[in-house]
Amino acid sequence: VKTNLSWKKFLEDPGPIVLGSAQGVSCFGPSYELAFEMDAELRGMKIRHKAPILYLTSEPYVGHMGVGGLRNSKRFIEDEFAKRDIKYLTSQAVEEIIPNEVRLKDGTKLPFKLAMIAPPFKGVPAVAPLGNPRGFIPVDKNYRHAKYPNIFAVGVAMAIAPPEPTPVPTGVPKTGFMTVKMAKTAAATITAEIRNEPLPSAEELSVVCLMDMGDTAALMKAYPVLPPRQESVLKGGIHYKWLKAAFEKYFLWKMRNGLTNLP
Repeated sequence: VKTNLSWKKFLEDPGPIVLGSAQGVSCFGPSYELAFEMDAELRGMKIRHKAPILYLTSEPYVGHMGVGGLRNSKRFIEDEFAKRDIKYLTSQAVEEIIPNEVRLKDGTKLPFKLAMIAPPFKGVPAVAPLGNPRGFIPVDKNYRHAKYPNIFAVGVAMAIAPPEPTPVPTGVPKTGFMTVKMAKTAAATITAEIRNEPLPSAEELSVVCLMDMGDTAALMKAYPVLPPRQESVLKGGIHYKWLKAAFEKYFLWKMRNGLTNLP
């Protein structure tokens, strides 16, 4: 609600926009979506020229996404940003955010009229002592705690090591698609343990994402999530925007009706 009010107030008197992700963030997609969506919205209102957009990120390059990039993601994002006149700064760490200004660790000051910076997050305090310094739980391939096998962790709660060191810390995303796969493996493992059966083979984690880009969208697919990969796909097109809208309706219908075994 507050964001909606801030957006409406901003539209009355536009100015510089700063968007992006602080150091330690693990899910970069929403910040990219926000940049593309705001660009499209402002162009539709004929006021884009009054609102320069700067994308700020801890990634070593745009399109890194916390997974070492995928396929031609660096070139793809660079080209799309250039097309839309979205400027960007990479390998940046935020020192503080005060009214109308983002201050970076290197001393740079970025003025803004509107800013949305994704913060890093920690594990749930209740189980943080079981995890790494950030509170995320180390697990084996079946999502059992590395030290206490009767404790399971999936999704954002579990720890995934970054694929490579980066100048500014970045995390690995744990998307909904990945989390569902983890949960199914964990549930099958619990069932096998109760029945005293062999543990199920854990699948390599893969990811499928549909990124809204305002007036279009992109499909991103990687198997496995981290390199080296068997498959890596990145394609843009308006039909992916329609697919994202359709998938949202399908997924909500599936969950509301308890049909969790459907794809």
